[in-house]
Amino acid sequence: MQGIRFYLDHETPSDKRKGVHTGNVTAVFIDSGFHRWVQESQYEYCYEAIGAVLFSRNSPVCGTTASWEWLRTHAKRISEAMAREIHPELFKRLDH
Repeated sequence: MQGIRFYLDHETPSDKRKGVHTGNVTAVFIDSGFHRWVQESQYEYCYEAIGAVLFSRNSPVCGTTASWEWLRTHAKRISEAMAREIHPELFKRLDH
C-alpha cells in the first residue's frame, strides 16, 4: 500500500530487543506528519495512524496518532505481507 508503513508493536523497549511482540501492527500514514505540543517549549513529531485498541493479539483497530519516539522505542518496521499475516483485523479496515 502506498503512503503507509507498517510497524510491529512491542509493549516495552526490552520486549522489542527480545523480539517479543503484541501480535498487533500499527499502520502509519507517512505523509501525515505534524508537530504536537508536549510541554513547555517542547514538541514531538507525530503521524496519523491506525492501531490496536486492546493489547490482545489481532485486536480491533481505530484511528490514532503515533509519535516518532514511540515508533523508535516500541515498534519495528515490517513488510505489508508480514503485517497482513500478523494482524488481519487491521486490513479489514485498510482494505475497506
